Amino acid sequence: MKTIIRQSPPSSSLTTRLFGEYDHTLFWPVLTVYVAIMACALLMPESTGTWLVSIRNFLIFNFGWSFLLGVGITLFFCLYLAISPYGDLKLGKDDAVPEFSFGSWVSMLFCCGLGIGFVFFSVAEPLTHLHESSHVIDMGAAGQAAGIAKAVQITLLDWGMHGWALYAVAAWAIAFPAYRLGKPLTVATGLYGILGDRCNSSIWGRLANGLGILGTIGGNATMIGLGVASISYGISTLFEIELGNFGKVMVMMGVIVAYVASAATGVEKGIKMLSVANMVIAGLIVLALLLFGNAPIHYLLNLTTQQFGDYFGSMLTMSFWSDAGNVQQREWLGWWVIFYWLWYVSYIPFCGGFIARISKGRTLREFVFGTTFVPMVLAIIWFSVWGGSAGYTEVNGIAPLWEGVQKNPEAGVYMLLNSMPHGWWLSLAVLFCTIVFAVTTSDSASFFVAMQVSNGEENPRVSMRLLWGVVIGLTGIVFQLSGGFTAIKSLAIVVGAPFFVVGIAYIVSVNRMLRMAKAGQMEPHPGPEQQPAAPHRGPAQGHLVPSVGAAS
Repeated sequence: MKTIIRQSPPSSSLTTRLFGEYDHTLFWPVLTVYVAIMACALLMPESTGTWLVSIRNFLIFNFGWSFLLGVGITLFFCLYLAISPYGDLKLGKDDAVPEFSFGSWVSMLFCCGLGIGFVFFSVAEPLTHLHESSHVIDMGAAGQAAGIAKAVQITLLDWGMHGWALYAVAAWAIAFPAYRLGKPLTVATGLYGILGDRCNSSIWGRLANGLGILGTIGGNATMIGLGVASISYGISTLFEIELGNFGKVMVMMGVIVAYVASAATGVEKGIKMLSVANMVIAGLIVLALLLFGNAPIHYLLNLTTQQFGDYFGSMLTMSFWSDAGNVQQREWLGWWVIFYWLWYVSYIPFCGGFIARISKGRTLREFVFGTTFVPMVLAIIWFSVWGGSAGYTEVNGIAPLWEGVQKNPEAGVYMLLNSMPHGWWLSLAVLFCTIVFAVTTSDSASFFVAMQVSNGEENPRVSMRLLWGVVIGLTGIVFQLSGGFTAIKSLAIVVGAPFFVVGIAYIVSVNRMLRMAKAGQMEPHPGPEQQPAAPHRGPAQGHLVPSVGAAS
């Protein structure tokens, strides 16, 4: 039978009429914590920033080894799933078919997850590793052509399969019981293999949901903050319009307006169409870099080919490298690799929940392939072309990219493009891509949070999604204006790190659920589409949609 959660306030309340049926024991505590964090950021910006940085440093430099170990284990568990005897198991009934085409599905995975970061760090990160990473310094190739390949390889470690494996395990943990047993699409549902039918009602499930929402707000606020910085710099560069704090707030408001328009069309139209369009534009930009960029095309193709071997050939060594060759661990590892692992952890609930929402009907083998290997291939192509172009431009003295990146990380992309033919038009395309990434990220993140507080409802009300979209956007802009880049990065780690424990629990849960499925203990139940509950009218689509896991 379909799981029903009765956690909502009386249907006559104002908030229920505005937001629909929702879990008030989750909604109000999370909103209260958020308001408290925002109040501290506004009233005591310096103290709040210092406090967040102190906690971040404590986590990174005392527990870095555990994060490296945990993320590495998650990656290899995920790869095992693809070749395991469970590979033919489906999300849903045995005859279920995917809701989205493979291309649309991968586009949404890519754009709604880390699209902004791919643009923001495409030049800044490879250049930083070229000059400052422990690996390149140990090679004696800092700032030299010989270090470019290693700098790109390290960038790929940060943006590669490790983060996607975290998302994949979480997404399968949530989606498997949701689509086979009719459980709600919540973070706590992912613990079904451990807690059973108590997963959404136990204190541990409630805590996981709360941590998931806070982690989503912190992680995505960081990404949106980076997006606003990049968009503002792009507008300033392209149109010679200097944007102060007020201008950045207006940029954020513009993103919210665009997000509202996207939200009103639903996942099936808004997020999907924007994601596919952005993937096409991003591909054309990479092609332009290959054909018209500063670096010779054969150099970039050689670099890309080498990265496939370097990345996969050194995956085991790089995954667990902890700078043990030095008695005192250098700061670089904590500021980059471990920071990324913790940032990914803050994204586990959001990306896991959203991927679960769009992955119904796929087999475990196809699911792992699409959520880990395909994004990795795209990352190798993207960062090899961008990082190779940036490194070539820097070491050959074509443009002072490293000098600009040290002042403004978001400047690197535009400085590189402006040193090329047709740079203004390519910069405009990058600006458009960044805006669309910001919209899809806001839309999908708020969609996820709205699902959690709406008892796992597959189509939460637009008003609920708008509320959390504004929360995420305002958090990003407030921390950027009050605490800067360092404070907003620290926010993601501090609110996301506690979810690391839940991420490890997902491995145990998935393993148990797969064994249960093989033993015939998780046979698919008739889903909402076969045995509908009383339907309600979806405000976003204006037609009848099934009520999934919502209180009734």
